[in-house]
Amino acid sequence: MTASGRRTIQIVSHGPSCLDGVIAAASVARFYAGNRLKTTLAANQDSDRTLCGIKPRDEGGPDELWITDLSWNSPATGEHLSAIARSGVQIYWIDHHRTAVSRADAPEFKVPFKGRVLSERYSAARLTLNYLKMKARALTPEARKNFESFTPFAMIADDHDRWVHKIPASPDWALAVQTLGGMESYREIMRLKEPRMTRRLKAALEAGRAGMAHSFEIASATMVERQLHNGIAVRAASCFGYSSEVAARLYAGCVRTVVALFDLRSQGVSLRRSADCEVDLSELARTFGGGGHAAAAGFATIDVSRAPAEKLVELLGRRLESSSAEPARIAR
Repeated sequence: MTASGRRTIQIVSHGPSCLDGVIAAASVARFYAGNRLKTTLAANQDSDRTLCGIKPRDEGGPDELWITDLSWNSPATGEHLSAIARSGVQIYWIDHHRTAVSRADAPEFKVPFKGRVLSERYSAARLTLNYLKMKARALTPEARKNFESFTPFAMIADDHDRWVHKIPASPDWALAVQTLGGMESYREIMRLKEPRMTRRLKAALEAGRAGMAHSFEIASATMVERQLHNGIAVRAASCFGYSSEVAARLYAGCVRTVVALFDLRSQGVSLRRSADCEVDLSELARTFGGGGHAAAAGFATIDVSRAPAEKLVELLGRRLESSSAEPARIAR
């Protein structure tokens, strides 16, 4: 491909450290190998801001914009995407989160997409790869072969994201990506011809195992449980990363249980549930401005972020104001 024939492909996928979002982005990048690629991994709470920063085609914007494993909430974002589409940017959107699928006809999604796939059948990485395979007929035989060789990566992401776990190594890949970070993992994965971890990914996996154990210790020490009148049990705790793995250990053996973890690292709240629990966590998270799936969702709110500090102020305040306190000892 000559330099004049290269296209600018901008990819915005779910991040900052989501295996499915990373593999979905890498699937697009593999398909468009040889073109100018710009990849961004955005957290859910940053999706509107990130997408509104995409420039129109006539102002240096991309030829194509791929939004994978991610949605947005603001009608203004939909209006901006419509405007850049009119400028000539071809926009593709692929997502599998229930909060996107259930709102497919919402005003903010009334965008003239070049292509759109919203389905809960597979993870975003697998949906993206399958969609691109239909376009792969336009590739040269060699380019098509190189792209389709990426299929095992998408299957690993799908296996873990949907919690199928028929591929033994899929949790390790998720843990390595979460530890190394989304963009660094994306760069490492783009170098691979088959799903064998590089030294950096292997080192991240080992560090992740230690980090996950530490995070679980924090969760165990801070967990509070409440039994609700409707029979649902809520287990809430703090953790330091690895929320999916920690939550799985907290709801193990429980019935009708919702686990809520405040991640001290990301400042977000992760929601998970026991297998028999009927609560739609995506709808619960939506009430707080978040989203996700029925069995796994999340959101961010300043109320929870400030809670530890507010509790600490209350605790110290009672002590400092106590009539029985000894000022001289407290001063020391």
